Amino acid sequence: MRRKFVWHWQLSLLLVIALLGLGARLYGLNWDMGENFHPDEREILFRVAALGWPASMAQFLDPDHSPLNPHFFAYGSLPLYLLAGTWSLLSRLFAWPLSYAALSLVGRMASALFDTGSLLLTAWLARLLTQERGFSYRASWSVALLAAGLVAFTPLQLQLSHFYTVDTLLLFFVLLTLVGCVKYVLTRHDLFWLSWTGISFGLALATKFSAAPLGLPIVIAVLLRYLRKRDIVEALVGLLFPLLLAVVAFFVTQPYAWLDMHNYIVQVTEQGTMARGGLDYPYVRQFAGTLPYLYQGYNLLFWGLGLTLGLAAICGFCWGIWATWRGTLASTWWIVFAWMVTYSVITGSFYVKFMRYLLPIYPLCALLAATFLVALVTAGWSTPPVEAPAGFWRRLRGGYGPRLVTGALLVLVVGGTLFQGLALLQVYSQPNTRIQASRWLYAHLPRGSVLTYEQWDDALPVAIDGHDPSYFAQANYADAQGNMTTGLGLYDDDTLAKARVLARLLPTLDAITMASDRLDKSIPRMPERYPLTIRYYQLLFQGELGFRLAAQFEVRPHLLGITLDDSMADESYSVFDHPMVRIFVRQQPYTYTSEQVYQKLISGLSLPEK
Repeated sequence: MRRKFVWHWQLSLLLVIALLGLGARLYGLNWDMGENFHPDEREILFRVAALGWPASMAQFLDPDHSPLNPHFFAYGSLPLYLLAGTWSLLSRLFAWPLSYAALSLVGRMASALFDTGSLLLTAWLARLLTQERGFSYRASWSVALLAAGLVAFTPLQLQLSHFYTVDTLLLFFVLLTLVGCVKYVLTRHDLFWLSWTGISFGLALATKFSAAPLGLPIVIAVLLRYLRKRDIVEALVGLLFPLLLAVVAFFVTQPYAWLDMHNYIVQVTEQGTMARGGLDYPYVRQFAGTLPYLYQGYNLLFWGLGLTLGLAAICGFCWGIWATWRGTLASTWWIVFAWMVTYSVITGSFYVKFMRYLLPIYPLCALLAATFLVALVTAGWSTPPVEAPAGFWRRLRGGYGPRLVTGALLVLVVGGTLFQGLALLQVYSQPNTRIQASRWLYAHLPRGSVLTYEQWDDALPVAIDGHDPSYFAQANYADAQGNMTTGLGLYDDDTLAKARVLARLLPTLDAITMASDRLDKSIPRMPERYPLTIRYYQLLFQGELGFRLAAQFEVRPHLLGITLDDSMADESYSVFDHPMVRIFVRQQPYTYTSEQVYQKLISGLSLPEK
């Protein structure tokens, strides 16, 4: 007998929410006007542009000479191959010439599409988790639609959709795996959903190796099904079959993890060592002195999810654990909790605490918040479907109190998330601050002016409006080791030799550009290591090195006349798409000699010679 598919109004509303989410993710996609300001995205684009198809099977199997080997395993190869394949198809169809600007736009569109897919998967997961126990059909759909709406405007998801890094792809495959796990427990089509789960797991690993803890939700799913079926053979198949498919999917989409295994292991190990603080890279020094779990929790609560959604997610998580333990929520929720807890505990312990590391739990936080809110609202308006929040309402003495409180909570969470998400999108409604600063430099400094920038950050100006950076000269000088270089090596260890280099260089400059506050915010976290550099910043900001702050460009999330000061958020939240940019211009006349600058820098400090 053929099943008749009925299109419900809830599906139409979900589609509308998905389109709104996609529109928000596509808004301002060319936010850097083709300049590729995101360093991780730049690296991916560079590797993608270098890929090619091997001329023979022998060349394919030769990792040293195969053009398909990215020689880059900090991330998985699947995102690289996906973008390379998409670009190859589009360039053939439309005869587009290869450029990094065009490649980045195609990648960002893919990122937006994958994150919109995560929105839909979150809604699907909500329906699966709430239709078995505790919720009516209408309440189950309410959870799905509310979760989708919250995900649509979650600030960090909106932001990461504007970059082609691997995070949105990883999230998609994580959710795809969790959906497979839940469906495996609930349905009779065990082989299909085991295949789904195993392949999704393999694709997640081929996107980023940090997906490895997904193995635990798969084990939980097999255990839950075993408790229902009591079939030990089926349980063994449930454990081994998805693992086998995951291995196959992983090596098919990342073949050089096997063919170039030595380099793969070295690079993955290096990333793990860096994450745990074992490698002293300049771009991770911002985490000096930060507390594990608390630092990530602060950024997730106030900026990644937004305050109202973050608080609702905390309440939802605590209530969800309790309700599932009591049996008033379906046991399949343990699959979600296993992933969230395991991944958060591992990632939260890292020394390196970039906000994007926790993206794989963000939609699940929204899902828990939505489940909790719908349970509260339903309990306040009618017969409670779930035992846990009902007790709260029993202590209220009737009337409209519960309805007003639950309605207000719902409006507060949805409105707060919508506000913070749209406020973040406003940073894409105006030129990037580095673009603004470049235009100022072309307009206010004479041609031939000598500029410098800070190493490990972008040099300014960039090419814009027909202007070329070659209009100015970037100062070229001998560093403390005698090597010719450009840019201020402020992350170098503080020594008297470094002070002498700065003292000789500063009087020769017309302007100092600071493309972000990356260095001047991270370096003061290490006062014992950088007393000289901290002194340099203090003197520069006070105008005591012969330079004045001539221009400052700053864009913060804002909406309806309200500005959100995210300067205390993790550096990665602002440094790519809306950094604070400052330009210091030489005072006229310049009254300091190199020796005077040197004495200012080292006064009262005890520094090694080299």
